[in-house]
Amino acid sequence: MNSYLKISQAVLSKSRQPLTAREILDAAYRLQLVPDHLFGKTQHKTLHARLCEDILHNRRASLFARTAPGRFSLASRLETGGSRSEYIAPQRSYQLKQFDVLCADREELDSALQGGMELVEFSSIAPRFRRQVPLRIAEKDSRLVYLRLLVMICSNSGLLTLAAMDGSEFGTGRAIGLLGLLRGSDADLFSDEPYGIDLAARRTIAEQSSASVRRIRELTRRHPEQTLRCIRVADAHSRNNSVILLVQYRCEKPDEFIRFFPASRAPRWTRVPAEINDISTLERVSSRFVELAANGAVAIA
Repeated sequence: MNSYLKISQAVLSKSRQPLTAREILDAAYRLQLVPDHLFGKTQHKTLHARLCEDILHNRRASLFARTAPGRFSLASRLETGGSRSEYIAPQRSYQLKQFDVLCADREELDSALQGGMELVEFSSIAPRFRRQVPLRIAEKDSRLVYLRLLVMICSNSGLLTLAAMDGSEFGTGRAIGLLGLLRGSDADLFSDEPYGIDLAARRTIAEQSSASVRRIRELTRRHPEQTLRCIRVADAHSRNNSVILLVQYRCEKPDEFIRFFPASRAPRWTRVPAEINDISTLERVSSRFVELAANGAVAIA
């Protein structure tokens, strides 16, 4: 294990509360846990980076967890303490290129889609997505098509809609739900499904809100009768190198749930398609979904 991680494990095992990287390092010096070969003026920044990298790459296998921005605890404390929950740090734009996504060969996928069908059941094309390629490569390679998610949350008040995120590749306007990515690492031995879709969807919610993963699990549930379907939508640059998987969740406490989203994205519950007067005000994926809903091609739970 990295020396900084060993130091963090030793300090956090003795602490009764989450600590910042600087607090961990200060305690390590007091406890004489810092080896002579570790030195420098910004050791706390290095320690912080090592903890973040370990959590990012090892996920549930990591010994560490965030409980708030910049504060760390042992993951085992979250399981036994019950009073604290994990905090998922929002991804910086450059970090979003560093992980693998599930990809299919474009020619093979187009053949499976029988000449360009726009709405298909995921089960019919899922076996084609057998390659894992770094996102930064997949989004530029015209021979590949990669999987994305549109995570929709519905309640008795309608679907959650928000202003599209800044820099969205599908353009500006309002979005019917949250656009995310299905990573190659989302499916592992602990997944309940072969592609890790539920994990990816809940992570997408956590990355775009202030809700903890635990709170998201308490407030939302996967719609049990939903058939997973996909659509192809070109991005703002007319590229058509992704397939969007539609995933729906239900929320029983809409007033509480909506408060986790920033006011800058103007979150609100909207009845779709009844309360959508002009689809040109939506980003591309959402406008296509509303068209399909209006024609009865997709049902909203």
